[in-house]
Amino acid sequence: MIQTLINGGPFMMILFLLLSTILFIAIKNMKEPFYTNSIILLGILTAFIGIFATWLGVNSAINAMSAYSNVAPNIVINGIKTALITTFTGGGILLLSTAIWIYFIKKHNLLIV
Repeated sequence: MIQTLINGGPFMMILFLLLSTILFIAIKNMKEPFYTNSIILLGILTAFIGIFATWLGVNSAINAMSAYSNVAPNIVINGIKTALITTFTGGGILLLSTAIWIYFIKKHNLLIV
């Protein structure tokens, strides 16, 4: 599992940095409101970074495949699988940050309708 996340490339470090920022803000929110809306904004940013990293990975794979005439299908499938790691990680962080954000919005009564 850890090796799969490391294979996600350099964008995984950015995603983990954003995840640690989200968790830091969540810990600061335990007592009183502290940039509560930034939790969801950072979660959305992780999803966008994951999608962008996947686009870069698939685009470079397609460009590399056009240079060679015979590419084995298992190499292509493994490359796409590796490229999708960042999207799934970004989406998972988005779901986690959404749940944390909803919890703190309800805890501190910050939702004004």
